[in-house]
This record gives sequence, structure tokens and C-alpha cells, in this order.
Amino acid sequence: MKRFKKGFTGLFITLLTFSLLILPGGFSSKVLAETHAYDGKAPSYNNCDDSAVTKKKLKITNEDGSYANLELRFSTTCKTAWAKITLSRPAKSDGEATALVVRSTDNKQYGCHNSGGNGEVNKGQTSCYTPMVYDLDPRKAKAVGFWPYTRGETDWY
Repeated sequence: MKRFKKGFTGLFITLLTFSLLILPGGFSSKVLAETHAYDGKAPSYNNCDDSAVTKKKLKITNEDGSYANLELRFSTTCKTAWAKITLSRPAKSDGEATALVVRSTDNKQYGCHNSGGNGEVNKGQTSCYTPMVYDLDPRKAKAVGFWPYTRGETDWY
């Protein structure tokens, strides 16, 4: 009987460890970080931007009637996503607008200011884009845009 209990306990611990480490979700709700070759790279990396399409788009309106278009861009070739924000008028100050791309599975996010992006929207500029995140199913991504005193975010794609 002791041998049976010892064998059963060992089997139980092995299965529990397997489910926690291997199975998606397991018994844990902890989100594990992912690392993909395209994460953090500029949309021009490997010409990913050549196959770019806008999957989600949102108009963010400012108090003065000006607006910004926030886009979630997706490369059909590279299976990557990035955010782009475009203002209807040139920025009046440095850092006036920016965008983030966020991945659902691990909350990895990059902003226009990160390496691979083209910098926040500064005085006289009208747009910025973020680096990419790998976005092949089951992963999803969304774009988040910030403009003075307002923000917006797209749905997940």
C-alpha cells in the first residue's frame, strides 16, 4: 500500500508540474512573456510594411475639433501588428501625441518612442508609428493613442 501511495503521489506531482508548465493556462493565471524575432522591430524590417493593411481604425477628436486617426496596422506576410497615429494638423508642441501597440497574450507593448518606432509626434510633425509585435493567432493586438487630454484604443485583432 505504501508503494502504491508513493507511486501515486509521484505521478500526481508529475502531472501537476506538467499542467503548470506545459499546458496553456494550466492551474495558473500568470501570463508568461513571449519573445519573437519580430518583436520590437521597425515595420520596415524584412519589408513587413509592404504587406500592411489597416485592421482596426479609430478617430480621436480633440476639444478644438481637430482629430487623430489611430490605426492598428497588420502585416499579412510577417503576421505582425503595430500602431500608427496621424494628426489632422501639425503638432503644436514636442511629444504632443503618441501611440502604443499591446499584445494580448503577454501584455507586451511598444510605443512610438521605443527603438523600432519613429519617435513621438513632435512640433510640426503629424504622425508616429510603433515597433511591431508578433500577432499570429491566438495572439491579438490593439492600438492605443494618446493626445492632449484624450486617448483612444482600437478593438483587438
